[in-house]
Amino acid sequence: MITIMFTGYSVSDEYIQNTRVDVDDVFLQYYPDVDIETLINKEEEEFEFIYKGEWSSPEDIDEDVIRDICQSNELYCHILIDNKINKSYYYDEDDEFVYK
Repeated sequence: MITIMFTGYSVSDEYIQNTRVDVDDVFLQYYPDVDIETLINKEEEEFEFIYKGEWSSPEDIDEDVIRDICQSNELYCHILIDNKINKSYYYDEDDEFVYK
């Protein structure tokens, strides 16, 4: 199973909720048939939006969509296959988008 996980940092429930709405608005336009989960770790000030879908490979996921979501919301993204990271995308403060 392929999973897409967006990660960000905040302690504000309002910020996390607003970011979730923004990410869903974009992501669900392209991939409406996914299972969605939100994990919040208050101690680490970290949150994750997890999307599980029936993609056949990571190449089926539009990199431009991921890039736009990461840059617009200052998030990190990992694409996992069977819970192992396959691709990662990082946003940094210098507005650079890094693919690893």
